[in-house]
Amino acid sequence: MIDRAEIKREAKGIMRQARVSPLLIGLLIFAITMALDKVQSLVEYGTLFPTWRLFEYASYLASADPAALLEMSQEELMAMAGLVSSASAYSLFFSILISLFTTVLCGGFYLYCMGIRQGREMPVSTLADGLGLAGKLIWCSILTTIKVFLWSLLFFFPGIIAAYRYRFATYNLLVDPSLSAGAAIRMSCEQTRGMKWDLFVLDLSFIGWSILSAFTAGLLSIWLLPYMSLCDLGYFEEAQRRLGRSPYGNAADGGPTWEL
Repeated sequence: MIDRAEIKREAKGIMRQARVSPLLIGLLIFAITMALDKVQSLVEYGTLFPTWRLFEYASYLASADPAALLEMSQEELMAMAGLVSSASAYSLFFSILISLFTTVLCGGFYLYCMGIRQGREMPVSTLADGLGLAGKLIWCSILTTIKVFLWSLLFFFPGIIAAYRYRFATYNLLVDPSLSAGAAIRMSCEQTRGMKWDLFVLDLSFIGWSILSAFTAGLLSIWLLPYMSLCDLGYFEEAQRRLGRSPYGNAADGGPTWEL
């Protein structure tokens, strides 16, 4: 059984000692994701605040003539609410683009977390280091999403198990860029064998924090995101050690020397 409490204490200590604050990195990611979300709202709904438009729509429905509403088609009602984009194909393309960018940004963020776990000074520019592996990171994300979806078709729980099975695939790519996306996924299956329950309990332990983050409009994620990622990497390191590997690879065990 992995000592979850110890891994959490270690993560908090790493956050305090990091020379480039994880809070700064968390703030940057929060600002970037919020900006992208607002731009996407502007593209899809023509406003930065689509929720306000929904309130206006609800007010209109409450005051409108019921007979007139019954004569309107569903498309007309939704268009009135601004929920149907006038450029749906463009909106879909933009949503996919944001998703791909976020995948690459997360790669840079994980590199930052890996670095501070090793006591390295990781500059803010590390967030852009995922660009060097953009193709593999995106393809790995697509493959894992497809696999989890296919397992979910069998029943709900196989999909959850599959998500934990592929949990470390992205980390494997970042540790060893020579791996293919498929190899990184297969390695994750090996690493998470016997560890899925531990990872599930780890996630459960953050539910309270996640709910609190929602009540703070996501502001708590500035601290919570680095904290959760550092804990997750603690489990990844343990999985590597169980298989007799150095957590981030070195020449002594035949693995690559991890450098930024």
